[in-house]
Amino acid sequence: MVERCPRCGHHFERSDGFWLGSIMINMAVTFATFLIVFVGGMVVTWPDTPWTALLIVTLVLNALFPVLSHPFSRTLWVGMEMAARPLEPPEIADAVGYGTGEWSIAGLEPGRHSGN
Repeated sequence: MVERCPRCGHHFERSDGFWLGSIMINMAVTFATFLIVFVGGMVVTWPDTPWTALLIVTLVLNALFPVLSHPFSRTLWVGMEMAARPLEPPEIADAVGYGTGEWSIAGLEPGRHSGN
């Protein structure tokens, strides 16, 4: 994954441990998918549940699903984080100034707040 958004220059990792939220989302969705497949498989095939086939399907699902859904969980986490905690003026100035050499947006510079 790139460090910054190629369009606006936003630095994705806003603090140390930032991606733990995306890992949590990925784990929760993987666990929910496992439960749906496992319980659904038991309900559909009861009383002659093919335990070996169900075990193989859920193990493959648990191995592949987190890897395949990782980029989506990161994107979702960035969106949730920005909705809950919008960018602060220094972060906006950093994003705008990235790659252009300009560090001023609306009179703000890194380390200087508008006071609003």
